[in-house]
Amino acid sequence: MKPLSFFAVACLAFALLANATAFAQAPAATESAKKPLAIVLKLDDLVKGGKPPTASVSPRFQRTADFLEGEKLKYSYGILSDSLEGDCPAYVDWIKEHVAKGYLEIWHHGYYARLLPPEMKVNGRTAEYMGGTPEEQAAMFRKSIDLVKQKTGIEMMAFGPHSTAIDGTTYKALDGIPEIKMVFYYGPPKGVTTSKFVVQRLMELEKPLFVPNPENVQKTYETKKDSVPYFVIQGHPNQWDDARFENFKKAVLYLRDQGCRFLTPSELLKEQTTAK
Repeated sequence: MKPLSFFAVACLAFALLANATAFAQAPAATESAKKPLAIVLKLDDLVKGGKPPTASVSPRFQRTADFLEGEKLKYSYGILSDSLEGDCPAYVDWIKEHVAKGYLEIWHHGYYARLLPPEMKVNGRTAEYMGGTPEEQAAMFRKSIDLVKQKTGIEMMAFGPHSTAIDGTTYKALDGIPEIKMVFYYGPPKGVTTSKFVVQRLMELEKPLFVPNPENVQKTYETKKDSVPYFVIQGHPNQWDDARFENFKKAVLYLRDQGCRFLTPSELLKEQTTAK
Protein backbone atom coordinates (compact mmCIF):
# COMPACT_ATOMS: atom_id res chain seq x y z
CA MET A 1 0.00 0.00 0.00
CA LYS A 2 1.34 3.42 -0.98
CA PRO A 3 2.08 5.70 2.02
CA LEU A 4 -0.22 8.72 2.45
CA SER A 5 1.22 12.03 1.41
CA PHE A 6 1.82 14.77 3.95
CA PHE A 7 -1.12 16.71 2.45
CA ALA A 8 -3.50 13.75 2.83
CA VAL A 9 -2.43 13.17 6.44
CA ALA A 10 -2.98 16.84 7.24
CA CYS A 11 -6.47 16.79 5.71
CA LEU A 12 -7.41 13.65 7.65
CA ALA A 13 -6.18 15.16 10.91
CA PHE A 14 -8.17 18.36 10.29
CA ALA A 15 -11.36 16.39 9.58
CA LEU A 16 -10.97 14.34 12.76
CA LEU A 17 -10.38 17.48 14.81
CA ALA A 18 -13.46 19.18 13.34
CA ASN A 19 -15.65 16.16 14.16
CA ALA A 20 -14.29 15.98 17.70
CA THR A 21 -14.98 19.69 18.22
CA ALA A 22 -18.55 19.38 16.96
CA PHE A 23 -19.15 16.39 19.22
CA ALA A 24 -17.78 18.23 22.24
CA GLN A 25 -20.04 21.23 21.58
CA ALA A 26 -23.25 19.23 21.15
CA PRO A 27 -23.99 18.79 24.90
CA ALA A 28 -23.52 22.52 25.48
CA ALA A 29 -26.18 23.30 22.89
CA THR A 30 -28.55 20.87 24.59
CA GLU A 31 -27.85 22.31 28.04
CA SER A 32 -28.55 25.84 26.84
CA ALA A 33 -31.85 24.87 25.20
CA LYS A 34 -34.77 26.87 26.56
CA LYS A 35 -37.04 25.08 29.04
CA PRO A 36 -40.63 24.55 27.95
CA LEU A 37 -42.92 27.27 29.30
CA ALA A 38 -44.24 26.91 32.85
CA ILE A 39 -48.00 26.93 33.43
CA VAL A 40 -49.71 27.48 36.79
CA LEU A 41 -53.44 26.82 36.97
CA LYS A 42 -54.80 29.38 39.47
CA LEU A 43 -58.31 28.14 40.20
CA ASP A 44 -60.34 30.34 42.54
CA ASP A 45 -63.06 30.08 45.19
CA LEU A 46 -62.65 26.66 46.77
CA VAL A 47 -65.45 26.12 49.30
CA LYS A 48 -67.28 23.09 50.59
CA GLY A 49 -70.48 21.85 49.01
CA GLY A 50 -73.37 20.21 50.83
CA LYS A 51 -74.19 20.29 54.53
CA PRO A 52 -71.88 19.48 57.47
CA PRO A 53 -70.60 17.10 58.61
CA THR A 54 -70.66 15.24 55.29
CA ALA A 55 -69.98 18.33 53.17
CA SER A 56 -66.98 18.06 50.87
CA VAL A 57 -65.91 19.94 47.73
CA SER A 58 -68.53 20.78 45.13
CA PRO A 59 -69.01 18.38 42.20
CA ARG A 60 -67.49 20.99 39.86
CA PHE A 61 -64.28 21.25 41.85
CA GLN A 62 -64.24 17.46 42.10
CA ARG A 63 -64.47 16.91 38.35
CA THR A 64 -61.77 19.53 37.75
CA ALA A 65 -59.45 17.69 40.12
CA ASP A 66 -60.35 14.32 38.57
CA PHE A 67 -59.54 15.59 35.08
CA LEU A 68 -56.22 17.23 35.99
CA GLU A 69 -54.99 14.37 38.14
CA GLY A 70 -56.06 11.91 35.46
CA GLU A 71 -53.80 13.81 33.05
CA LYS A 72 -51.06 13.99 35.73
CA LEU A 73 -51.08 17.81 35.65
CA LYS A 74 -50.41 19.98 38.70
CA TYR A 75 -52.87 22.70 39.71
CA SER A 76 -53.80 25.03 42.57
CA TYR A 77 -57.02 25.96 44.37
CA GLY A 78 -57.53 29.30 46.12
CA ILE A 79 -59.44 28.56 49.30
CA LEU A 80 -61.96 30.85 50.99
CA SER A 81 -61.04 29.99 54.52
CA ASP A 82 -64.38 30.43 56.26
CA SER A 83 -65.36 27.22 54.46
CA LEU A 84 -63.23 25.42 57.07
CA GLU A 85 -65.22 26.76 60.02
CA GLY A 86 -67.34 24.27 61.91
CA ASP A 87 -67.37 20.49 61.67
CA CYS A 88 -66.39 19.46 58.13
CA PRO A 89 -64.20 16.33 58.34
CA ALA A 90 -64.98 15.13 54.80
CA TYR A 91 -63.95 18.48 53.32
CA VAL A 92 -60.76 18.61 55.39
CA ASP A 93 -59.90 15.03 54.45
CA TRP A 94 -60.46 15.76 50.76
CA ILE A 95 -58.04 18.69 50.85
CA LYS A 96 -55.39 16.75 52.76
CA GLU A 97 -55.72 13.70 50.52
CA HIS A 98 -55.37 15.63 47.26
CA VAL A 99 -52.48 17.77 48.47
CA ALA A 100 -50.70 14.61 49.60
CA LYS A 101 -50.91 13.20 46.05
CA GLY A 102 -48.54 15.95 44.93
CA TYR A 103 -50.75 17.51 42.26
CA LEU A 104 -52.66 20.14 44.27
CA GLU A 105 -51.45 23.22 46.13
CA ILE A 106 -53.76 25.35 48.28
CA TRP A 107 -53.31 29.13 48.40
CA HIS A 108 -55.00 31.98 50.26
CA HIS A 109 -57.85 33.63 48.39
CA GLY A 110 -59.57 35.31 51.33
CA TYR A 111 -61.56 34.47 54.42
CA TYR A 112 -65.13 35.47 53.58
CA ALA A 113 -66.82 33.59 50.76
CA ARG A 114 -69.55 36.23 50.66
CA LEU A 115 -67.14 39.16 50.90
CA LEU A 116 -66.60 41.52 53.83
CA PRO A 117 -69.57 41.84 56.23
CA PRO A 118 -71.12 45.34 56.33
CA GLU A 119 -70.21 45.83 60.02
CA MET A 120 -66.51 45.56 59.11
CA LYS A 121 -66.67 48.32 56.51
CA VAL A 122 -65.21 51.04 58.74
CA ASN A 123 -62.11 53.26 58.52
CA GLY A 124 -62.59 53.48 54.76
CA ARG A 125 -62.53 49.72 54.41
CA THR A 126 -64.46 48.38 51.43
CA ALA A 127 -63.15 44.80 51.16
CA GLU A 128 -61.04 42.30 53.06
CA TYR A 129 -57.87 43.69 51.53
CA MET A 130 -58.97 47.18 50.53
CA GLY A 131 -58.85 50.05 53.01
CA GLY A 132 -58.62 49.97 56.78
CA THR A 133 -55.31 49.76 58.61
CA PRO A 134 -52.33 47.43 58.03
CA GLU A 135 -53.09 45.85 61.39
CA GLU A 136 -56.69 45.09 60.40
CA GLN A 137 -55.64 43.53 57.12
CA ALA A 138 -52.82 41.59 58.79
CA ALA A 139 -55.36 40.17 61.23
CA MET A 140 -57.35 38.78 58.30
CA PHE A 141 -54.25 37.16 56.81
CA ARG A 142 -53.40 35.65 60.18
CA LYS A 143 -56.95 34.38 60.75
CA SER A 144 -57.02 32.51 57.44
CA ILE A 145 -53.45 31.21 57.51
CA ASP A 146 -53.82 29.91 61.06
CA LEU A 147 -57.21 28.30 60.41
CA VAL A 148 -55.98 26.43 57.33
CA LYS A 149 -52.85 25.30 59.19
CA GLN A 150 -54.89 24.17 62.20
CA LYS A 151 -57.48 22.22 60.19
CA THR A 152 -55.33 20.74 57.40
CA GLY A 153 -51.68 21.12 58.43
CA ILE A 154 -51.05 23.14 55.23
CA GLU A 155 -48.98 26.32 55.33
CA MET A 156 -50.10 28.52 52.46
CA MET A 157 -47.37 30.52 50.70
CA ALA A 158 -49.31 32.29 47.93
CA PHE A 159 -52.08 34.88 47.98
CA GLY A 160 -54.53 36.12 45.37
CA PRO A 161 -57.26 38.53 46.51
CA HIS A 162 -60.94 37.62 46.29
CA SER A 163 -62.86 40.06 44.03
CA THR A 164 -59.49 41.53 42.87
CA ALA A 165 -59.43 44.01 45.77
CA ILE A 166 -55.96 44.93 47.06
CA ASP A 167 -54.11 48.15 47.92
CA GLY A 168 -50.93 49.59 49.39
CA THR A 169 -52.18 48.81 52.89
CA THR A 170 -52.24 45.14 51.92
CA TYR A 171 -48.54 45.20 51.12
CA LYS A 172 -47.78 46.91 54.42
CA ALA A 173 -49.76 44.16 56.16
CA LEU A 174 -47.87 41.49 54.19
CA ASP A 175 -44.57 42.78 55.60
CA GLY A 176 -45.58 41.06 58.83
CA ILE A 177 -46.78 37.82 57.19
CA PRO A 178 -43.63 35.83 56.36
CA GLU A 179 -45.56 32.75 55.26
CA ILE A 180 -46.87 34.55 52.17
CA LYS A 181 -44.10 34.82 49.60
CA MET A 182 -46.05 35.19 46.34
CA VAL A 183 -48.91 37.47 45.25
CA PHE A 184 -51.01 36.79 42.16
CA TYR A 185 -51.34 39.61 39.62
CA TYR A 186 -51.76 42.75 41.70
CA GLY A 187 -48.51 44.47 42.59
CA PRO A 188 -48.09 47.34 45.04
CA PRO A 189 -49.12 50.83 43.93
CA LYS A 190 -46.52 53.42 43.01
CA GLY A 191 -44.32 54.36 45.95
CA VAL A 192 -44.92 51.10 47.84
CA THR A 193 -42.26 48.39 47.78
CA THR A 194 -42.50 44.70 48.58
CA SER A 195 -40.25 41.71 49.07
CA LYS A 196 -42.99 39.38 47.78
CA PHE A 197 -42.79 37.84 44.30
CA VAL A 198 -45.62 39.37 42.25
CA VAL A 199 -46.92 37.10 39.50
CA GLN A 200 -47.87 38.78 36.23
CA ARG A 201 -51.10 38.14 34.36
CA LEU A 202 -49.85 37.21 30.89
CA MET A 203 -52.73 35.08 29.61
CA GLU A 204 -56.49 34.97 30.19
CA LEU A 205 -58.14 31.57 30.34
CA GLU A 206 -61.59 33.05 30.91
CA LYS A 207 -62.62 35.67 28.35
CA PRO A 208 -65.15 36.92 29.27
CA LEU A 209 -65.01 36.24 33.01
CA PHE A 210 -66.12 32.71 33.99
CA VAL A 211 -66.05 31.53 30.35
CA PRO A 212 -62.98 29.42 29.43
CA ASN A 213 -61.80 30.44 25.98
CA PRO A 214 -59.43 27.93 24.34
CA GLU A 215 -59.12 30.09 21.22
CA ASN A 216 -57.80 33.00 23.28
CA VAL A 217 -55.40 30.68 25.08
CA GLN A 218 -54.01 29.40 21.77
CA LYS A 219 -53.74 32.90 20.29
CA THR A 220 -51.96 34.27 23.38
CA TYR A 221 -49.62 31.30 23.55
CA GLU A 222 -48.58 31.65 19.92
CA THR A 223 -48.06 35.40 20.33
CA LYS A 224 -46.09 35.36 23.58
CA LYS A 225 -44.47 31.93 23.89
CA ASP A 226 -40.99 33.16 22.95
CA SER A 227 -41.00 36.27 25.13
CA VAL A 228 -42.42 35.29 28.54
CA PRO A 229 -41.15 32.91 31.25
CA TYR A 230 -44.53 31.54 32.39
CA PHE A 231 -48.30 31.74 32.13
CA VAL A 232 -50.40 31.80 35.32
CA ILE A 233 -54.00 31.41 34.24
CA GLN A 234 -57.09 32.02 36.34
CA GLY A 235 -60.33 30.08 36.36
CA HIS A 236 -63.44 29.60 38.49
CA PRO A 237 -64.52 25.92 38.43
CA ASN A 238 -67.79 26.52 40.30
CA GLN A 239 -68.92 28.81 37.46
CA TRP A 240 -68.37 26.21 34.72
CA ASP A 241 -71.32 24.31 33.32
CA ASP A 242 -70.61 21.27 31.15
CA ALA A 243 -69.87 23.30 28.01
CA ARG A 244 -67.52 25.65 29.85
CA PHE A 245 -65.75 22.73 31.49
CA GLU A 246 -65.16 21.13 28.09
CA ASN A 247 -63.56 24.36 26.89
CA PHE A 248 -61.37 24.42 29.99
CA LYS A 249 -60.20 20.91 29.13
CA LYS A 250 -59.48 21.94 25.53
CA ALA A 251 -57.37 24.89 26.70
CA VAL A 252 -55.39 22.79 29.17
CA LEU A 253 -54.80 19.95 26.72
CA TYR A 254 -53.65 22.42 24.07
CA LEU A 255 -51.00 23.78 26.45
CA ARG A 256 -50.00 20.28 27.45
CA ASP A 257 -49.62 19.29 23.81
CA GLN A 258 -47.26 22.23 23.25
CA GLY A 259 -44.95 20.65 25.81
CA CYS A 260 -45.69 23.13 28.60
CA ARG A 261 -44.76 22.20 32.17
CA PHE A 262 -47.58 22.40 34.73
CA LEU A 263 -46.24 23.60 38.09
CA THR A 264 -47.63 24.44 41.52
CA PRO A 265 -47.27 28.06 42.69
CA SER A 266 -44.43 27.17 45.05
CA GLU A 267 -42.58 25.39 42.23
CA LEU A 268 -42.92 28.47 40.02
CA LEU A 269 -41.69 30.70 42.85
CA LYS A 270 -38.62 28.55 43.37
CA GLU A 271 -37.87 28.46 39.65
CA GLN A 272 -38.30 32.20 39.13
CA THR A 273 -36.41 33.34 42.22
CA THR A 274 -33.57 30.89 41.59
CA ALA A 275 -33.32 32.18 38.02
CA LYS A 276 -32.82 35.69 39.34
